[in-house]
Amino acid sequence: MAAAVGAPQPKRAKVDGNGAHEDLPELESRTYSAQRVLGKGSFGVVYQAQIIETGEIVAIKSIRMQEKDREVQILKELDGHPNIVSLRGAFLSTESGGEPKLNLVLEFLSDTLHRVIKHYNQKHKAMEHYYVKLYLYQLLRGLGFIHGRGIVHCDIKPQNLLLDGRTQTLKLCDFGTAKRMVFGEQNRPYVCSRYYRAPELILGSTSYTTSVDLWSAGCVFAEMLLGQPIFTGKDGINQLVEIIKVIGTPTPEELRAMNPNYPEYKFEPKIAAHPWEKVFRGWTPKEANELADLLLRYDPQSRLPPLQSLMHRFFDELRIEGTHNVGLFNFRPDELWWCPPRDRERLIPRWCQRGAPVKDETSVD
Repeated sequence: MAAAVGAPQPKRAKVDGNGAHEDLPELESRTYSAQRVLGKGSFGVVYQAQIIETGEIVAIKSIRMQEKDREVQILKELDGHPNIVSLRGAFLSTESGGEPKLNLVLEFLSDTLHRVIKHYNQKHKAMEHYYVKLYLYQLLRGLGFIHGRGIVHCDIKPQNLLLDGRTQTLKLCDFGTAKRMVFGEQNRPYVCSRYYRAPELILGSTSYTTSVDLWSAGCVFAEMLLGQPIFTGKDGINQLVEIIKVIGTPTPEELRAMNPNYPEYKFEPKIAAHPWEKVFRGWTPKEANELADLLLRYDPQSRLPPLQSLMHRFFDELRIEGTHNVGLFNFRPDELWWCPPRDRERLIPRWCQRGAPVKDETSVD
């Protein structure tokens, strides 16, 4: 979902309960009035619309029928997480002479991270580090949730990160290219927008993992700090050149880790990694440089997983009591399935742990 690119002629879609697909969340009888186009792409169109009966504003993603199953099923499975856009329901429509369309009714958020970064640039200001932490934390928490279910998003970028300007809540959207990872199954390598594409994808790997999203998250992190994308290649190969300029020439071991089937190739001349403090022009604390280094690595297996990233000391400011609402740490039980007790204590500050023991001053050992 991107910034508005024009307003369609107002149109209404009257939908009753029978108009919903049998595999979709139930949808009450509603009339939708399209207000403007939020985004267009090969998938279809996303509209901002109003529910006439309630006045609520929603987003409606209109897509081809053959695209429906994967995105709908993934959104249904992920529903209810605070950092994932919510699917409200769906209905079918057919325009005159056209093929049937599936319309996904999604919650509407007023902004995107892309527009927020652009706003800072227009004011010639850097994003405050507190907000960088707040947005990155929520992005990584959302990734932790979907990765825990074996789902990879495959298109993490600022345009696909929605923001509620009132609560500063960030939510992942556009799961059109998301997929469930199946062990041994070959994947399509040409996914993810170029500036945020992991190097193993550039090298044609078909056995990539959820760590491609971690690379993209690292790129989004750097963009919030720099005010512009960190790697801006003109094409796929040039994108790899831009990456090498920053993090150096990959070693033969790193090349094999990215794509074991990639032919032996020697990059000449050898380029040393640029220190992160220089990449970020001395604006960032060392904790930010550390975390960027842990996310933007050639070897997919060496990128720091989402929940481990959340425990990084870069986010300690958010864990101070009173700096933000407890919702940041209100983890669902199924988010922490794989966490040992020590990690849970690190993820959930003591001041907001449910049932945290209260010291009894009268007790005697």
